[in-house]
Amino acid sequence: MKKVLSIVALSSMVLLSACGGGGSTKTGADEKSGSGSTGEKITLKVGHTLADTSHYQEGMKKFQELIKEKSNGTIELEVFPNGSLGGERDMIEGLNVGSVDMVLTSTGPMSGFAPEVTVVDLPFLFENEDHAHKVLDGEIGNDLRKKVEETMSVKTLAWWENGFRNVTTGKQAVEKPEDLKGIKIRTMENDIHMDSFSAMGAQPTPMSFTELFTALQQGVIDAEENPVPVIMTSRFYEVQDHLTMTRHFYNPSLVLMSPSKFDSLTPEQQKALEEAAVEAGNYERQVVQDMEKQYLGELKEKGMKIIENPDLGPFKEAVKPVYEKYESVFGKELIESIRNTK
Repeated sequence: MKKVLSIVALSSMVLLSACGGGGSTKTGADEKSGSGSTGEKITLKVGHTLADTSHYQEGMKKFQELIKEKSNGTIELEVFPNGSLGGERDMIEGLNVGSVDMVLTSTGPMSGFAPEVTVVDLPFLFENEDHAHKVLDGEIGNDLRKKVEETMSVKTLAWWENGFRNVTTGKQAVEKPEDLKGIKIRTMENDIHMDSFSAMGAQPTPMSFTELFTALQQGVIDAEENPVPVIMTSRFYEVQDHLTMTRHFYNPSLVLMSPSKFDSLTPEQQKALEEAAVEAGNYERQVVQDMEKQYLGELKEKGMKIIENPDLGPFKEAVKPVYEKYESVFGKELIESIRNTK
């Protein structure tokens, strides 16, 4: 009997060892390829809707370089431009289901997710780029990011930008708000944007950016509004004749990340990612300004008729009812704080 028990015990020990029951076995997280939990190499999927020649893409190239350097090669970004992962709203939703790791999105479509952040979408709120950057990089911008994280259950990495938006039209030039009367203009799915164009007499038509070019080409809508770099790199000059530099909305962007994916990284990788996102964002902002200067000339060469310095007084007067409506939403104090930031 003693001999039999000895054989059974020995067999059990061999079986346990063969099944990996010893103390040296790695945990499931350690074994998981690309998990980032031990600082091993991980590839993150990041999407945006603009062209692969856009300011977004140029910023992403810089982001790729910086994160590879700062993470010692343990993090790589795989970038998907041209809306290949869906529209901005689709990608934002994808952050929580795991289909996307990161999204670069304008604030426009975020009204349905985190309405507080769309205070920055109020018309003619910012004087220029420096004013906008001072607000977003300061206490107000940090507070808005926290509200986005709390409301949407996402991680915000940095403010980037899309730039100041301008009106393009087909046959009719826009010199004053009355010229927009009855014109069907594509807007983002953003209540402030739609209310602003309604106040100026237009017929706002919300539509995904990925559908915009075809809609203009087929005459489904008459006009659209975007920053100059987007107008150029998306080839809207092929389907629009006029550009008016209204600069009616400043359009910031946010790099959003899946919180579960961010939490899976080591503290060192998290720090590297946040630093790289901010540095790449500062680079991308400068790209936007450089592209605007360059592309205005190129758009003229391609036949667009451009009104560079319209009288903005009548436009600002036309949107006063928008401020009256949204003061109760955002608070007059916040709006005035943004306007008075020096």
